[in-house]
Amino acid sequence: MKRGLVLIVLGFACRLFGEPNLVVIMADDLGYGDLGCYGGTDIATPHIDQLAEEGARFTSAYVTWPMCGPSRAGFLTGRNQSTFGFYQNPSLPFDPAQGLPPIETFASLLQERGYVTGGVGKWHMGTSDEQHPNAMGFDDWYGFLSGGLMYYPLDHPSYNGRFTPLSRPAKWRDIHHTLPVIHNRRPVEWKQYLTRELTDAGIRFLEKNHEEPFFLFMSYNAPHLDLEAPEETIARYPPAEMSKVPRVTPKARSIYAAMVDELDQGVGRLLGKLDELGLEEETVVWFLSDNGGMKRTSDNRPLRGSKGTPYEGGIRVPMIVRWPAGIAEGLVLDEAVTSLDIGATALAMAGGSPEKSGLDGKDIEAYLTDPSSASPHQELYWHTGKAPGETGVIRQGVYKLVIKPKRKELYHLGRDLGEEKNLAAAEPDRVEAMLTRWRKWNENNPPALWGPPQKPYQYASYDWLQGSQHYRAKSAESAKP
Repeated sequence: MKRGLVLIVLGFACRLFGEPNLVVIMADDLGYGDLGCYGGTDIATPHIDQLAEEGARFTSAYVTWPMCGPSRAGFLTGRNQSTFGFYQNPSLPFDPAQGLPPIETFASLLQERGYVTGGVGKWHMGTSDEQHPNAMGFDDWYGFLSGGLMYYPLDHPSYNGRFTPLSRPAKWRDIHHTLPVIHNRRPVEWKQYLTRELTDAGIRFLEKNHEEPFFLFMSYNAPHLDLEAPEETIARYPPAEMSKVPRVTPKARSIYAAMVDELDQGVGRLLGKLDELGLEEETVVWFLSDNGGMKRTSDNRPLRGSKGTPYEGGIRVPMIVRWPAGIAEGLVLDEAVTSLDIGATALAMAGGSPEKSGLDGKDIEAYLTDPSSASPHQELYWHTGKAPGETGVIRQGVYKLVIKPKRKELYHLGRDLGEEKNLAAAEPDRVEAMLTRWRKWNENNPPALWGPPQKPYQYASYDWLQGSQHYRAKSAESAKP
């Protein structure tokens, strides 16, 4: 029997005997060229590379924003976040205006289909009771609700008391990076390197819930700044032996490499646990980054730009999927796909309807199982500014239009992946046609959900903050810091 027919039969069997499990592993600020399977040479990523060997690797995978907050809001809801006004990172975690509005996530849609849902790691979608992961589709959550966290407990000797106590008033970044780790709505103690801690939590979820259909979102914050890693891992990457990446110092590259190495080890442990539990065949595993890598640390080559930019280095990311029951090994898929497709495909595999649920992504299972099928997307749209004005991107086939308030840039990605030759002056008709399409898409996008905060929001009274220096009882909330 030919392999293609075998995969089709296995796929039907998977549907007949139960919906597949789903694991999504999301890195934070990982560069496009930082994995071996994407051409990287200076960082060891054997487990992620193996995932690609055993499944499919995308060369044109996109996220919906070049920054983590909006990108994750799009991924978690399955909707382009511009359609509900999520245009910027939540900067102050205790400002109730910042974060997700009342909206279904695809985790809640999977709950309705009988899945047990778990999340581990970074949330960055707000901290109010209504924005807590437990209220937004996750039965079990182990991690932190801010946009980042220090990689060791705050009393670690390397910090020299920097965070205990924080200066008053604390800077917004320090507030984010010093929130407690929580399990659901209770703070927990942790004592090891954060990436290892999160991997342990993911393994516990798999051990506890492997006998029923599950969705696990492994939301790592590595290799996001700050640059921290175990000394023994850093020692594997002498600065003098690191690749020479423009604007990246050898020392920064060394520590960053160790952080990616630790992430890869975590992926290996998770995949090993799936295999140990006999779940490999019936589990769809996705791996991706939430946006492009930072220019201070990452290698986005051959792409132009980095995190925060509308160029390919900001929005095109490494993305891999493995599903032994339906996807041939070693596939390289070149058609454009988006992170929104993960939720849509998962929901369809679970027997739901992405269209009826209002998701913007596409069910791309047909493309995964038969790469000769039609391209999942004829067009992709982005809004890349903090307000609903004319700042964005449209990709139409191999053409990409970058829209700026006073400038339009047109690139042919098939001939110019590095976006070096602006064709706007040579092809004004194409620019105008693509701009008209983008304007049509953007006209119903609402104003921003929030503007500048009206007060510092240094403290909050959530129960899960108790024991933290950010906690203040309700009676004291109005007191000045």
